[in-house]
Amino acid sequence: MTIETAQGLAPTLFAALQEQIFVCRELVAIDENYQEEESEEVAEFDPEAYNYMIYIAEPTQKVLGQDGMQQLIKKLEQCEAFADLLVSEEDLYGVQSDRDEEEISKALFVMLEEILS
Repeated sequence: MTIETAQGLAPTLFAALQEQIFVCRELVAIDENYQEEESEEVAEFDPEAYNYMIYIAEPTQKVLGQDGMQQLIKKLEQCEAFADLLVSEEDLYGVQSDRDEEEISKALFVMLEEILS
């Protein structure tokens, strides 16, 4: 997703940021989940159960605050785009979805805007 698209979906988030953001990954990172054979990192996210991992980066966490992060988890749990959700930490989630990264990004930025507006 381009930064311009993200700004259009979540203008309140971008207006509240303390620093200029140049790429969406500085706010939200969405990665396909796969298991490296020799890696124990993020082993709790079984790739068959959770095909994407979502990380909410620090600038976004600061804007949302504790309450907003809790609201985001509730919205993720209720979102039809995800068949399953695992909250590993307040800012790191495993999700099962048949959507691609672009669609997941759009859904997330819409949720962020709803929380902040």
